[in-house]
Amino acid sequence: MSSPTPDSFTSKAEQARRRALRSRRLGYGAALIAAALAVVFIVQGVIHAPPAPPEPPVPEKAQHIAGGFSSFSGIDINNKPFSVKALQGVQDSTDETLMHLKTVTGAFVRREGGEVQVIADNADYELKTKDLMVSGNVRFEEPGRYVALLSSATVNLERQRIVTKEPVQVETSGATVSADSMETSEDGKLVTLRGHVKAQFTGNVIEK
Repeated sequence: MSSPTPDSFTSKAEQARRRALRSRRLGYGAALIAAALAVVFIVQGVIHAPPAPPEPPVPEKAQHIAGGFSSFSGIDINNKPFSVKALQGVQDSTDETLMHLKTVTGAFVRREGGEVQVIADNADYELKTKDLMVSGNVRFEEPGRYVALLSSATVNLERQRIVTKEPVQVETSGATVSADSMETSEDGKLVTLRGHVKAQFTGNVIEK
């Protein structure tokens, strides 16, 4: 048997190196193909992913708050109670401190005197200012003192002041007085009538 020559060693080494190089190239190629396939799958997953569900619509804000019986009460500047009641109350659609009322009754107590009662078909009540703006068959009554009949008026419940620019008829125990407008002082002691004032006392009529 002949021993291997240096040339045969060199030839075998060269062949082994080439086989190793081919193996590395095949490995790199397989890795590149796997990476390319992964990218394709990722892209396809993004492209074909189901669309996100639409966001639910924002509910509309209620235009007003409505209810049945409504009641309000408080204390005036003289530490006297007042109240407003209505068979129906509806909050204004743009001003949350304004209430629209129907079939209204109210009451407040004079600083020195009795209770003043008010009845009306309708009213707007401003919660901040305590202004009660009544309309429709309005009746103010301070029992034993006077009854005032008119179509509309504003009464500030905090200061007990009544103002109307509408014709008014005031009935007392001894006379009936009509005028174009009426205003009371805050303490209720003074009732001022203006414009075509006409008073009737026990069959006599006095005009001013």
